[in-house]
Amino acid sequence: MITPDDSPVDTLKIAHEVDVIWCTSRSAAFSKKAGFEGKELWEIAIAVRELTTNVLKFAGSGTLELRLVGQPRKGIEVTVEDEGPGIEDIEAAMADGCSEGEFFTKDAPITNRSSLGTGLGAVKRLMDNVEIENNPEGGTRVVAYKWLP
Repeated sequence: MITPDDSPVDTLKIAHEVDVIWCTSRSAAFSKKAGFEGKELWEIAIAVRELTTNVLKFAGSGTLELRLVGQPRKGIEVTVEDEGPGIEDIEAAMADGCSEGEFFTKDAPITNRSSLGTGLGAVKRLMDNVEIENNPEGGTRVVAYKWLP
């Protein structure tokens, strides 16, 4: 098990679909070394998959950084950054049923969209804390935390 004092930082590039798979796998391995097991380990991996998929879809490329933290509790910090257009309405993007800036309605059903509109909402449910900010020069930064039980 790694501790915050000797915590490595695992930084991975996101530029191709295979990178999403690699990032998901690495996040599971990193989480396991940090002491996560079972459900929590897979919640982190699923959240990473959602975030890295969004990077490819909306920005084309970015980075994933995994870090073990000790404050305010022991846990893992997942940071995903890109240089895409940013998220126009962060609050709406975190709600289920919102895809590409619009909510599903009977006039714009799910069949007309390229996603289910649950990505950032799922990340919010799977992780213990999620912070999203747009960079004024372009891009988005998502920092998500999962605390060890």
